[in-house]
Amino acid sequence: DKRGKRIIAVIHCILNQNSRDFGAATQQGMYTDLVDTCARHGIAILQLPCPEMHCLGLARTRPKGYSIRDMLEIPFCRKAIAGMSAFVADQVLEFIDSGCEILAVVGGDVESPGCAVHHTRKRDMLSPLLEKSGIFMQELEKEFHRRGLDIPFVGLRESNPKMLAEDVAWLKT
Repeated sequence: DKRGKRIIAVIHCILNQNSRDFGAATQQGMYTDLVDTCARHGIAILQLPCPEMHCLGLARTRPKGYSIRDMLEIPFCRKAIAGMSAFVADQVLEFIDSGCEILAVVGGDVESPGCAVHHTRKRDMLSPLLEKSGIFMQELEKEFHRRGLDIPFVGLRESNPKMLAEDVAWLKT
């Protein structure tokens, strides 16, 4: 069996740009730099569900005047996202129990309402996430902590080439 037993959990839209909010895609299909890096190093990818699509659909349907983040913060959506987080934590624990290592959760750009990753200490991927992080990342971190999982969170800050280069360099380590 040739399993490498190393995995990163990646937000849905990094592997499927078609799932992004209209106008937000930065690639035609997927973020190939991340996929290529993982392939070169024998790292598997666990694709996370998209909280925005789960709660609002692909079109991010919402009442006029409400942002995507506004919608994700309503109790019904928060509860749905907490459920998604529990599902992901169950999967992660199954992989860990089978001898795999979860190297990181790769979240989204700094403005993502569902998946942005902001830390309390710069470049400390194990520091607590800030409130301005995406709703899904916040809920996932809470669920991981509840289950005693210390998994680093890193964002792929695609909107800024310099920060994106830093993030990719961190992932390569």
